[in-house]
Amino acid sequence: MSLLILGGDKINPIREVLKSLGVENIIHWTARNQKRGRKKDKVIPTSVDMVLMLTNFLNHNAMKHYRAEAKDKGLPIVYATRSVDCVKSEFIKVVQSLDSDSEICKACHEYERCYERSNK
Repeated sequence: MSLLILGGDKINPIREVLKSLGVENIIHWTARNQKRGRKKDKVIPTSVDMVLMLTNFLNHNAMKHYRAEAKDKGLPIVYATRSVDCVKSEFIKVVQSLDSDSEICKACHEYERCYERSNK
């Protein structure tokens, strides 16, 4: 699974938790102003399966823009603060809300052993 993190600066603890949950590829955009161009000029890459927004590090306009783009692409969105525990719990909630036949579930290395799948 590939995930785009929007916001935050130092995300190494978050990166480690996400990797332990099965995220293989993590792309991170700080969402800070760039020297050239606006942050909203960036387009969510097609390789991304899910978007994580660190809400206390994104302004409302950027969040609104990327939320609309993610929804247009049919990507699940996780909203969390920069707290590792918050990221973990919100990520798990979103993943558990997905249909077991979704591409994200099928791509997960735990797909065959998934608790939700085995109880259906």
